[in-house]
Amino acid sequence: MLNRLRRFLVLVAFFTLSISAVTTYAYEFEFRDLGTAHKVANIEGKMVLIAFTSESCYYCRLFDKEVLTNKQVQDFLRGNYIFVRIEPGNDKTSFLGKTYTNNELFGAFGVRGTPTFVFLKDKTQITQVPGYMPAENFLKALRFIVKVVEENYKESFEAYSKKKDDYKGRPTIVKIKQNDAQFVLNYDKNAKRVDSIPSNVDINTVYVTTSVEIANKLKEMGVIRVLLVENR
Repeated sequence: MLNRLRRFLVLVAFFTLSISAVTTYAYEFEFRDLGTAHKVANIEGKMVLIAFTSESCYYCRLFDKEVLTNKQVQDFLRGNYIFVRIEPGNDKTSFLGKTYTNNELFGAFGVRGTPTFVFLKDKTQITQVPGYMPAENFLKALRFIVKVVEENYKESFEAYSKKKDDYKGRPTIVKIKQNDAQFVLNYDKNAKRVDSIPSNVDINTVYVTTSVEIANKLKEMGVIRVLLVENR
């Protein structure tokens, strides 16, 4: 009996360790390396949204549970942003020609608390938003920033936040080189190569094609990012 109990406890311990070793994400399309995320964003013509979080942070866990699992938030992120999570640690990345650890990135961006959200476009920091927001407010902030950056929207966030808006993003064709297309397909789980119009078009998927005709049709159908691979 004791031997059987010991074997059972060993199996339970092994099973528990196996489960804890598997990393689960509230948002399956998130990046963990800022350098890679930044390059993908530049190719796709999107902003980078950096979420500075920590495992010990209550509001970070609440963000994962109640905001990042929200389908509208996820859809808008997929269509318009490259989302990267940075947690304290010594993981290294190459960003804008320099090498940083995650700990150094906190300092480089002046992050003093978690969660803090940093919005980047190319080499420019658009804004930094500290603290937790419920899903509805977070989605409004995501939409507002895209409209300001890509649509030259003029109203204040206070005025915008009082309005009802179902803004999806601006459908755009981005011309890219073959090696950039391969980089995106290798690292962006939301990217898909297509040689014809999909039977079920998802406007928030990044479609990669060599066909001008297909690219134009997908844009007409409202796809937010179409990557057109140039043959030369």
